[in-house]
Amino acid sequence: MNTKTRYTEDDKMCSLVCENHYMLFLLSRFGIPVGFGEASVGEVCRKCKIDVPTFLAVVNLSLYGHIDHCAGKRLKPEEIVRYLHNSHEYFLNYRLPALRSKLAEVIGGKEQRDVAVVVLRFFDEYAHEVKKHMDYEEKKVFPYIRALVRGKADPGYHIEIFRKQHNQIESRLNELRDILLKYYAGKTGHEFNAALFDIFTCAEDLRQHNTLEDVLLIPLIERIEKESAR
Repeated sequence: MNTKTRYTEDDKMCSLVCENHYMLFLLSRFGIPVGFGEASVGEVCRKCKIDVPTFLAVVNLSLYGHIDHCAGKRLKPEEIVRYLHNSHEYFLNYRLPALRSKLAEVIGGKEQRDVAVVVLRFFDEYAHEVKKHMDYEEKKVFPYIRALVRGKADPGYHIEIFRKQHNQIESRLNELRDILLKYYAGKTGHEFNAALFDIFTCAEDLRQHNTLEDVLLIPLIERIEKESAR
């Protein structure tokens, strides 16, 4: 049983991943390949030219729901934005399309055709909402942050605008999960339950994605905005 409450740069990268397999998603979004041998977290990050405090902040927030607020002053917003951008590509180009294909396969069949149409329409509407949410970040929020870091931010925009309209994009996926669990009366089994499991894990992944923005990114940008206004 893993009893750690915080990872540091001296921990082995292999131990981090083996103790927390969710970290595989995180590695790919930071662009860290496997094959790191006995190297520490710090050694792997430096080899891949990734800011160590920022990587550890994302790791510890994802695993334990909190960050070292003293370390927060040393984080690199551009690293977080790159991580989030890669997460968007993962959700929009791989995870959600793969989940839709699996759902279409397991709830198909003549006897459940009407149910399949309703479920897939619900899913497609949800995927459209997620895309809209992420497109806004890609086209407005991320360019603003990159410019802010360079000292050339748009004076007509600030991160509070994003905070006020930031919603929990996993909520409707949880609704779909509950609908299937409570009311789906078609054929179930290993494949159906595997699809349900994917809905659970995808919703949790999206929740953590939102938490990272709310807890890590937005406060960091607010501080930079205040410093820039002095």
